[in-house]
Amino acid sequence: MENFDFETIVDRRNTGNMKAYIAPARVREKGLQTFNAAEMDFKTAPSVIEAMKACAENGLMGFTLCDEIYLNAVCYWMETQRHTVVQPEWIVPTHGTIFSAATCIRLFTSPEERIIVQPPVYNRYKQAADRLGRETVYNSLKEDGRGGYDMDFEDLEKKMSDPRNKLLILCNPQNPVGRVWKEEELEVIARLAVKYGCMVYSDEIFADYAFSGRRVTPYFTVNGGKNNGITAVSLGKTFNFTGVNHANMIISDDGLRESFVRQRNRDHYGSLDPMTRAAVIGAYSVQGIAWKAEAEKLIWENYRRIVEAFSENLPQVRISPLQGGYVIWMDWRALGLAPEALAEKLEEADFILDEGTDYCISEPGFYRMSIAAPTRVVDEALMRLKRVFDFCAPSVRVDAVGSQGGYIQSAERTPSTGRFDR
Repeated sequence: MENFDFETIVDRRNTGNMKAYIAPARVREKGLQTFNAAEMDFKTAPSVIEAMKACAENGLMGFTLCDEIYLNAVCYWMETQRHTVVQPEWIVPTHGTIFSAATCIRLFTSPEERIIVQPPVYNRYKQAADRLGRETVYNSLKEDGRGGYDMDFEDLEKKMSDPRNKLLILCNPQNPVGRVWKEEELEVIARLAVKYGCMVYSDEIFADYAFSGRRVTPYFTVNGGKNNGITAVSLGKTFNFTGVNHANMIISDDGLRESFVRQRNRDHYGSLDPMTRAAVIGAYSVQGIAWKAEAEKLIWENYRRIVEAFSENLPQVRISPLQGGYVIWMDWRALGLAPEALAEKLEEADFILDEGTDYCISEPGFYRMSIAAPTRVVDEALMRLKRVFDFCAPSVRVDAVGSQGGYIQSAERTPSTGRFDR
């Protein structure tokens, strides 16, 4: 077993990297890491770096086709990591996940028609619709009372039954709440979509990370999903490639695939980036699988430590169960702090998160935390929180992470030092 380096923090200085650019100056000056933006704080897999080096050293950066080697790599990954057999002809490379969402918006809607999203949800779906002059309607998720979220299928049917609503953009695992949708839930979506003639674009770029025995079912594999579903996969989250404009669409229906390719080409698709081709082949390999497996262990360990720390020291903060991906959704409302006061506390602790209102919700008090970082970085941040927050009073009921990644109610307990002191 190869020992991978998940402790060395990737150097963002002088790279033009967005996460570095948006970090507060004081945080950069202190050399601290932030937990906003869903990027890993360690390097991508060695097999990816080596493949890209070989491509650069070869010196050929010409027009690059989606060849048999590339297609076989994607098929291999889908079969071994997503447990789904994909035919090579189903694979359609594009210039990215949001590029492809925009392609679907152009293809399936006219300017007077609308898309559906499910808040709290990644805001760039709505951004794409806004830029194309389409309205977005919300089928908001329902809080389940335990920190998690469920779909509101009654409301979804109302939204899909409106003939103006032509496209549902599905996120699985859901960013930012970390929910993996069950196969039976996807089948309900497919049944409603077929009934009302609504197309589904399923963003599954977080799907390679799923926990406690879960698997993320590709939408196009469920009953009814083949003829109305386009599934997006990429290196973006799995191998920290969010800045590379590339994704693969998996489209098993011949007619749907032909329509998408025509629209993709009208959207000025050129060819594969030769460096991206090399990266995909390097990632979707035996070595890439080994690296991903170790990254997954690290992410889960970070999640476990965060939940333990909060449950013992700040149990008013409810953390949604992490079922897939590597962002966690935190509900701070029970602290009773005004939004400005809460933000000041977090800033004082240099605990930089994404604000929940960035995810198509209006209620303050929610934050998203990206946890793909060296464990010591997470522990250091938890220590900073300890120095800033006054912790809970004794005899407070708390939630703790269960063996399946869900939440269980614990007995009353007195605050202890917990992970913040370790």
